[in-house]
Amino acid sequence: MAVVELNTLPPSEHLVSRYRRASSMQRCGAIMVDILVFCAFVATPAWLISWAFGPGGMTGCGTAAMRNGNLADDTCLITPEALRFTRIVFYSLWVVWVLVYSRSIARGASMGKRAVEIMVIDATTGDTISYRRALGRTVLSILSFACFGLGILVSLTNRDRRTAHDLVMGTRVISP
Repeated sequence: MAVVELNTLPPSEHLVSRYRRASSMQRCGAIMVDILVFCAFVATPAWLISWAFGPGGMTGCGTAAMRNGNLADDTCLITPEALRFTRIVFYSLWVVWVLVYSRSIARGASMGKRAVEIMVIDATTGDTISYRRALGRTVLSILSFACFGLGILVSLTNRDRRTAHDLVMGTRVISP
């Protein structure tokens, strides 16, 4: 086995020798936890707010009702105003979530990443990334998912298993 002096390696290679890259299972686990957090803090509240305060209010739409001993056959149609209200609430909560999620990434890890003990670092220095880079990484990761996961599949093509948003933003996900 050849002895390589650490100072002769490029900075990113030095990190590879110091940290283990996060496994695919750890990354999938982190994504699942983050999706659950998203549902708990964005999707469910958006639905509840729209149901309670939106046009039409709490109509009980979708519940089966009895009329003259028979199951009622009424349909419930969502009005354009109600749909618009729901979208505004959902997208507003989504923007807040992206900003908060990016702040947690700038501190090293999201809730999901903390749960599986992985973190995001700068690929060259090993430090945590700035909020601006974390926000860019978050937006690019959303686009990676939106494009049928193609940005995620990039991790299968490179040795370091870095996704498209990691490569573009110069980050690395490690398991300390």
